[in-house]
Amino acid sequence: MKLVHVFPSFARGGQQMRLAALVGGLGEEFRHRVISLDGEMSAREAFAPKAIEVETFIAKKSSGVSLSNIRGLAERIRGANILCTYNFGSLEAAIANRFGPRLPHLHFEDGFGPDESLMKQKAKRMLMRRLVLAKSVVVVPSHGLEALAKERWGLKRVRRIANGIDIARFASAARALRDGAPIVGSVGALRPEKNYRRLIAAFSNAGGDAKLVIHGEGPERESLAAAASEYKVALDLPGQTNTPEAALAAIDIFALSSDTEQMPLSLMEAMASGLPVISTDVGDVKQMVCEENREFITPLGEDDAYAKALRRLISDAPLRARLGAANAAKARAEFALDRMVADYRTLYNAALEGAW
Repeated sequence: MKLVHVFPSFARGGQQMRLAALVGGLGEEFRHRVISLDGEMSAREAFAPKAIEVETFIAKKSSGVSLSNIRGLAERIRGANILCTYNFGSLEAAIANRFGPRLPHLHFEDGFGPDESLMKQKAKRMLMRRLVLAKSVVVVPSHGLEALAKERWGLKRVRRIANGIDIARFASAARALRDGAPIVGSVGALRPEKNYRRLIAAFSNAGGDAKLVIHGEGPERESLAAAASEYKVALDLPGQTNTPEAALAAIDIFALSSDTEQMPLSLMEAMASGLPVISTDVGDVKQMVCEENREFITPLGEDDAYAKALRRLISDAPLRARLGAANAAKARAEFALDRMVADYRTLYNAALEGAW
């Protein structure tokens, strides 16, 4: 089965890392070709050398729909059995498919940039999704996105498939044995919607002798370094990691400070690594962590509560150990990669057979 995947960008992110896990799990019965609409290909390194084909199509920027983009994409998606598009920025490929090869179409929505959230939707984009995706199957990972797609976008063919990870990869990573100050850390792209400035500000009030590290790359690197200087926080920014299991094994508290999330893979990986979690209450985060950890998932915008929760985790090692163990147990029970791969295999086969 030949699948063509059209991404607004093939930079490293949650969707791209999920596809990497799927490609490895699905095996050779599926072939994958990736088209990046901005020329960015940094996620390629997460895949085995011959696991996917990659192609760049630099989409013309416009305030509406570009006919040249439509024509170019229609040619590039021919020859596949299924078209997979990702987030709003790939919808021109869906339009090209309607007027071109008319492949079975799966559209994946995983979240938003800094200008949108579950509660803040742009009317023009909602209408565009409603019109373009009316006959497509839309796949989402979170309960919040499922409700949004059905109720506000007005879509009928919505499927929720929860994300999954390689539990053993993270559970087996050797956790460093250390005394003294705990390490607060995060793993994620340095983008505005992650709002790591919130974490830096909270840490400045709660950190004490603790240390702060954020693994990742992105456009916010310089502004985060400036924020750390402003708040007099010794922030370690080691860059992108290809071994998140090792990065997580070297920290004591996993921190999310995002303005928007849905079902973040980084959170699942942290839980499988046996870490307690501090986070803003966004997406499915509160449902994902163990019950006792939920009091450390603080309302979005209540930054004082976030700092207070972080301070408590930093100061209580037995609490951290208890929460980490419970999160690891929940990850083992709910986030298995095999389940996700099986769900996607069923999805792809149903798309090919038209069995909706």
